[in-house]
Amino acid sequence: MKIILLLLLSVVALQAADKKPKAMRTKGDALFADEFKADKLDEKWIFPKGEEAAKFEITDGALVLDQAGSKGAVIWRNFETPVQDASVQLLVKPWACSWIAFGFYGPGERPGAQRKINIAVTKNGAVAVRDIEKQDTLKAANTKSAPDEWQRVCFESKGDKITVSVNDREVLEYKTELTTGEKAGILLNLYGGKGSVDEIEVKVLK
Repeated sequence: MKIILLLLLSVVALQAADKKPKAMRTKGDALFADEFKADKLDEKWIFPKGEEAAKFEITDGALVLDQAGSKGAVIWRNFETPVQDASVQLLVKPWACSWIAFGFYGPGERPGAQRKINIAVTKNGAVAVRDIEKQDTLKAANTKSAPDEWQRVCFESKGDKITVSVNDREVLEYKTELTTGEKAGILLNLYGGKGSVDEIEVKVLK
């Protein structure tokens, strides 16, 4: 009887961890969306390749980022034309990594070098606005989410204002000139193992 009960509790816990929070209502015009339902990753996503490079695969309808033998997993996607103000909403699950981060980058040949800030979601439930160059945390909040739980995060960059919401609840707001200027694409990166991302939607803000 105890074994059956333990199995049932394990199934319930697994189902709870895999539950995806509902999409948040956001303003703006859709720029692109990807639910990772295809067998292969859309070729518009770009990432370094090679034996020691990170791995990116679609598994169970989600994008799995695997640092593998690299220093970090980095993947990006260019917009057809740069935009000024934008938002990105996505599902994040840092189930076996230190953190998953995402943010916009400006025009230039090296997307990774054109970022000024990103939003990092850690396995300990923290969500932080990070200054890329100084490697400083500008502002952070604790969502108290577990590493194996899906979190739906929305990051809005409008003028000099940043707004971050998690599971339909605003968790932080911040003002900085680092978020102003043209945005040429979106970049995701992971450090410290493996994690999952799903249902990315980018919108242009008015």
